[in-house]
Amino acid sequence: MTFGKVLQKIRRSKDMTQREVAKKIDMDFSYFSRLENDRFDSKPTPDTINKIADALDCDEKERDELMGAAGRITGELERAAQMANKNPEMMKLFRSAIHLSPEQLAQYAKRIEADAQQSIKFGNKDKKSDKP
Repeated sequence: MTFGKVLQKIRRSKDMTQREVAKKIDMDFSYFSRLENDRFDSKPTPDTINKIADALDCDEKERDELMGAAGRITGELERAAQMANKNPEMMKLFRSAIHLSPEQLAQYAKRIEADAQQSIKFGNKDKKSDKP
């Protein structure tokens, strides 16, 4: 979904008009309208997206959806990158993952998600697994 479509969906779910959102963040209405209609020359900056998200009282998921639709780093990805900088194993995982085919990536992601859910379920988040 495009940035404009995501923005429009969230704005409508909050029962706000374009003018109300633009006014709330002191943004030119015509610029906000262009954003929502995907008629902009360059992607909105993270700062602009955050201002819009604040005006719409977005939760973290909605904010990340806006950032992702604009091709910006989401909060979740930023946290993952910060973790990778502190954890050499995670950094190796990311570096390896970029060389996988989409099918391989989907297969590994499914396994990792299942393993993570098991860890959460059994409360052994910090326990190291002997699985390959």
